[in-house]
Amino acid sequence: MTSPVARYARGRSWRSLDLFGVVGWTLAIALLWLILYPLIATFFRVFTDAGSFDFTAMEKVFTDASFYTAARNTGIVLVTAGPAALLIGSVFAWLNERTDAAFGVISRLLPLIPLLIPPIALAVGWVFLAQRRAGFLNGYLRSGLDLVGVNLTEGPLNIGTWPGMLFVYTIALVPYGYLVVSAALRNMDTSLEEASRMSGAGPWNTVLRISLPAIRPALASASLLLVIVGVSFFSVPRTIGSLARIDTVSVYIVRLTQTFPSRLDESVAVSLLLLVVIGAVWMVQRRMTRGGRHALIGGKAGTASLVRLGKWRWLARTVMVGYIMAVSVLPFAALTVVALQPFWQATIDPSILSLNNIKEFLFVPDSNPRIALFNSLRLGVMGGTLAMIVAAILISYAREKKGYTARIIEGTTKVPGAISNLVIGVAILVALAGEPFNLRGTLLILLLGYLVIYMPQASIAAEVARGQVGEELLEASYMLGGSRFRTSRSILLPLMRPGLAAGWALVFVVIVGDLTASAILSGPQNIVVGSIFLQIWEAGRFAHLATLGMVICLTTASVVGIVLALSGRKGKRSPKQDAETVASAVT
Repeated sequence: MTSPVARYARGRSWRSLDLFGVVGWTLAIALLWLILYPLIATFFRVFTDAGSFDFTAMEKVFTDASFYTAARNTGIVLVTAGPAALLIGSVFAWLNERTDAAFGVISRLLPLIPLLIPPIALAVGWVFLAQRRAGFLNGYLRSGLDLVGVNLTEGPLNIGTWPGMLFVYTIALVPYGYLVVSAALRNMDTSLEEASRMSGAGPWNTVLRISLPAIRPALASASLLLVIVGVSFFSVPRTIGSLARIDTVSVYIVRLTQTFPSRLDESVAVSLLLLVVIGAVWMVQRRMTRGGRHALIGGKAGTASLVRLGKWRWLARTVMVGYIMAVSVLPFAALTVVALQPFWQATIDPSILSLNNIKEFLFVPDSNPRIALFNSLRLGVMGGTLAMIVAAILISYAREKKGYTARIIEGTTKVPGAISNLVIGVAILVALAGEPFNLRGTLLILLLGYLVIYMPQASIAAEVARGQVGEELLEASYMLGGSRFRTSRSILLPLMRPGLAAGWALVFVVIVGDLTASAILSGPQNIVVGSIFLQIWEAGRFAHLATLGMVICLTTASVVGIVLALSGRKGKRSPKQDAETVASAVT
């Protein structure tokens, strides 16, 4: 049934309809072009020659032993760290949504905090903690073992191994599984769970027989997301993997783009192979969610009675706090200590700590780290703002139009989420770096890459923000003569501001800390945090590396905190304020 808003909007003059529609469709077409053109242009450039197909690049890849090694290692990561991250994220989601182990907003935020910390900072932080000789944890563990007569010269931990890399991979992937599963548990009808418990079934039987079948589509979606993110991860295998001499496909692709002479065609071939693999996983996920026999929950969602964990309650809380220590507190502390030391050593000597490295980083003019940080912050602000404006307009327009138009527009904003960041980065490099655009070495090519890669995150945030605005205010504005464009500008977008601010903060953080696209698209003339991180890592200047990581974490945390605090002040509105907003929109 058509809503009053839609009926009234169709009856408006062609001018107001055309203005809002032109803006929406122009942005949708431009975004779709920015997604599809690089992929299509890349395919024809690499696989065609003089009008006929040429698979020389693919043949080179299939005869390269390094490719098979990287593919095997990536498969090992996906089948170990992926399921582990999904399991941990699902347990955290269940504890927060269905048990008394949750302690308010804090526990819900715990699994998400890693999203606010650049992955490269997490990886390097754990190198400083658990490197076999100079790691801080190893230093104190060896001191403790000396007291009981066990003398070690290195270890006992070693982050530069398969277990070490899988550990960091897992804790970095947990938030992606948690987000999907917690949303599914929060939105499902709890009546069947209540009926199961009333029938005498214990908590575990209820979870296995009712909850898990009901959210199986969400588990399949989370698995697909973990495959896409896991394949694209570059920071962990580039740092920890290099210590363990373990290459993954992401490292292999980036290395091909940076090799001289260029092997860009081969990197494109591998990227397209990744696209095929992700497409196959997506088909399996669709088949599981559409054709599988999972429990369907009907009726209205209600508030479930919490499962009482008893003596296990504090153990569950301890595990959640331990997780946040592993993914944020300990790595950040390690970065801070190394930044304050003149050189990295396994023990902390307060007498040698100083601010010299930080002063050198902040106050030496024209230093590459400062330039890179400034460029990344500028791209984060511009990219976050542009992404949220585009997402807000497209989602608002799609919400009003409904039907096939809404599906096309919303699908356009979600398509990059089903494509590896590596594929997008390589495609944009091939299509836009040379003729006729000549964007190689510019900040614009990075901005376009970030916009495409992180549009799904901006779109999801815009959807949540739009869903929190009721239709009554929009209907009142339309009935009083307000145009769709003016209503959106004066009523809808201001009311969406808190949600859009949260989305902006997330996009800002991931752009500033991005390493995958930065490694592919940056160059000597457009250095950013991701590229300078790699240069400092390869040079072995660990104090500078730690200083840069610490400054990034503090900067992003400060910006996010300020943005969310300012936007939250105006989050609650009274009916009188709503009436004044409508009046101002039509006068």
